Amino acid sequence: MPLAWWVLILDEPTSALSVHETNKVLSYINEARNRGLSVIFITHNLYHVYPVADKIIVLEHGRKVGDFRKEETSVEELMDIIVHGIEGDRRAKKEAIQE
Repeated sequence: MPLAWWVLILDEPTSALSVHETNKVLSYINEARNRGLSVIFITHNLYHVYPVADKIIVLEHGRKVGDFRKEETSVEELMDIIVHGIEGDRRAKKEAIQE
């Protein structure tokens, strides 16, 4: 069975760790991804997930409110969505103005 068929699900793996331990976990996530493993990283800390993510999905009360490839967004835009909701997102306002 190829390794790409496996999924690693991590739920808040860095929440109670020191900076050194957090960096180790992020390194392990990169290593798993580089080996072809699919990784689902559930966290409230965008600064932890952003460096290792390919895709970021934002949930609000269990409902998907955003789905982005990392290169399409920034930590600041994601924080704006989390704080103000997708309708309050600066990117959505920019797109509405351009249309």
